[in-house]
Amino acid sequence: MDEEPRTAGPSVVWAGPPDAPAVVVLDPAGVGRHGELPGTWRPLTEHLQVMWCRLPAADEPWHEVDEVLSEFADRDVPVHLVAGAAAGSEVGDLIRRHEDVIASAQTFAAPVPLGHPEVVLEVLRELLDQDVGPRGDQPGEGSANGRAASGSLLGDAASALRSSVSGLFDRLKDG
Repeated sequence: MDEEPRTAGPSVVWAGPPDAPAVVVLDPAGVGRHGELPGTWRPLTEHLQVMWCRLPAADEPWHEVDEVLSEFADRDVPVHLVAGAAAGSEVGDLIRRHEDVIASAQTFAAPVPLGHPEVVLEVLRELLDQDVGPRGDQPGEGSANGRAASGSLLGDAASALRSSVSGLFDRLKDG
């Protein structure tokens, strides 16, 4: 094999409805080389957009991430950035360049990979803690404390994730 597995495959993997809130993942490990999101993230794509940027697979990764984020400039959707700490200091520069698009950001240190269920749950916790509006603009669907109501896209995404990984967590807890 001429290429390392980290560099093989697409540089960006995307799934989810284009009008939903977005999570842009900057993956310095290059997971998703077969053109699909990691399995732990797939349940979220019914309710969220997930754009997985495989940094080792791009010739000019930061230019490509700039282009991905620029796609959100004309959309009225919140964008949450998730980065592996190995992505380096360029993440801060990226946030400054796209501060009009990026609503929030999280960084995760190794050795936990970004596809790990705990990372996905932490991202969902962060999103649910933000002031996330309900689907549509119908009064009474949000909650008084600013958390997503059960009828919100993020609430639905959290429910989908809990359902899909509950068996995995049970197996992990049991050892």
